[in-house]
Amino acid sequence: MLGLGFMFGLFTSCSKEVKQEDIALQTAKAYYDQLIAGDVNSFVEGTLKGDTLPEDYKAQLLLNAQMYVEKQQKEHKGINRVEPVRATCDSLSANAFLTICFNDSTREEIVVPMIRKGDLWYMR
Repeated sequence: MLGLGFMFGLFTSCSKEVKQEDIALQTAKAYYDQLIAGDVNSFVEGTLKGDTLPEDYKAQLLLNAQMYVEKQQKEHKGINRVEPVRATCDSLSANAFLTICFNDSTREEIVVPMIRKGDLWYMR
């Protein structure tokens, strides 16, 4: 799993003036990169309080994420990559816009609602 603390440190060390939109956008992309790499557990843990979810609810979220990947495999020959587009942000929440690029050369833009807790961004 890609540690969020590491990610935050990576993004803050590159620039003195870090925009929270950029951090939220890159964090959302990282979660989706984990999903398409088959790491559905890290993807689910990227939700707010993902590490403290009741086991039965977490199992449902894991199954839903796996089913999403399988559906994209059937409908689009899988996901090739995720491209960050832009994010809108206020102090505690953001909408990260990502483009999902499928292996059949189709594309889909999605919105990932994000929420900030401390210095870290999570999917809502």
